[in-house]
Amino acid sequence: MRVSRAAAGRVCPMELSLPPSPVHLAGLRRAARACLGGVASEAADDVVLALNEAATNAILYGSSGGQPVQVVVHVNDDVIEASVLDHGPDLPTQPPTEADTDALAARGRGLWLLRRLVDEVRLERVQLGTRVTLRREKRARAG
Repeated sequence: MRVSRAAAGRVCPMELSLPPSPVHLAGLRRAARACLGGVASEAADDVVLALNEAATNAILYGSSGGQPVQVVVHVNDDVIEASVLDHGPDLPTQPPTEADTDALAARGRGLWLLRRLVDEVRLERVQLGTRVTLRREKRARAG
């Protein structure tokens, strides 16, 4: 796993090249947690869990030919933005709705979970594969 940092002494933004194996997910979580050290714990926890889920899906379903998964995290004044890029051939299928409990029991919980952890989930085909972009406000959620 290779991590590059934008400036010496600063952890975020983070760019990480993750080998396509689930054994590297713990390192991703540690790096993301370090990057989000100055963020409210609720927001950091949500983003770390969402990143882990998106990277797991990218490794298991999208990293064709043993290509690494690229993870980027940026934090600005109000928002955390993270993206996971795999080299797979297709976009993930749309998640089942909450009303479709049979489908949720069998599959499709990844995108369903992401949409509950962060404020915005964007899936897009890019030249290299599929990019999942996650956006979460830094402040704690009301409620």
